[in-house]
Amino acid sequence: MGITPRSWTAALHHGVLHLGKRWYVVSAELDEQGRADGVRLDGPFPDHSAAEAQARRMENKTA
Repeated sequence: MGITPRSWTAALHHGVLHLGKRWYVVSAELDEQGRADGVRLDGPFPDHSAAEAQARRMENKTA
């Protein structure tokens, strides 16, 4: 069983993740069941806003 919202469809999704004292952008191709494939972690970024900005740039590239 997946953990993604029902509104998500098979597509590339990006989010921000805080690990320790660093921020990362996590990306994954999610299918209709919420299963992730091709998970990627980019970073680290110095703060949350820098990671969010990168996630938005990545989302715009895939749109």
